[in-house]
Amino acid sequence: MKKIFSLLLSFVMLISIVSLVDFSAFAASKLPATSITSLSAKDNGFTVKWKKKTKITGYQIQYSTSSKFSMKNTKIVKIKKAKTASKKITDLKSSKKYYVRIRTYKIVKKKKSYSSWSKKKNVTTKNCEHCTNNNNHSIKCGNIGMWFGSRREVDTYFSSVCNKWGTKYKNEEITWEEYTKNCPQGYECWSCSYCGKWTGNFKYN
Repeated sequence: MKKIFSLLLSFVMLISIVSLVDFSAFAASKLPATSITSLSAKDNGFTVKWKKKTKITGYQIQYSTSSKFSMKNTKIVKIKKAKTASKKITDLKSSKKYYVRIRTYKIVKKKKSYSSWSKKKNVTTKNCEHCTNNNNHSIKCGNIGMWFGSRREVDTYFSSVCNKWGTKYKNEEITWEEYTKNCPQGYECWSCSYCGKWTGNFKYN
């Protein structure tokens, strides 16, 4: 009788332990990993393709100029659909090597779990050959008369021009009329859809 009672007690304890185990978390930790099937260079970017997986929520892509994916040089792109199998990354530096890897993720009870990372691959972005001069850009060059690598460079150039004319007026090298005629009071800018470079117009009174 004591043996039967002992066996029943052991069975109840086993059931209790099993009920406490979060099997969903265990299953999530074994998410199917994916792999990169294609990585092709584009003008100032690249296109990455991978193997589609089922029973997941989506994918997470990492790309970096660092082979070790250091936080400073790494960006993350989230793909929210499991059926998606490619992504075009744009607005990158031309003729630059990027390292790329991908993993799957799944959301269960508001908790996100990840698979292991795929093997990293690298690609060197192309230098836009289309835009060899002002006539080949997708839009015309502004009255600034040049193209810049970023919008910040446009702003820096605008400030330098204002400082130049402001200094001349302060040193009494030019009249007020000459200052207002030559010193821009603002600017507008835009970028080429082919190469991503920026240009714009200075605004005068």
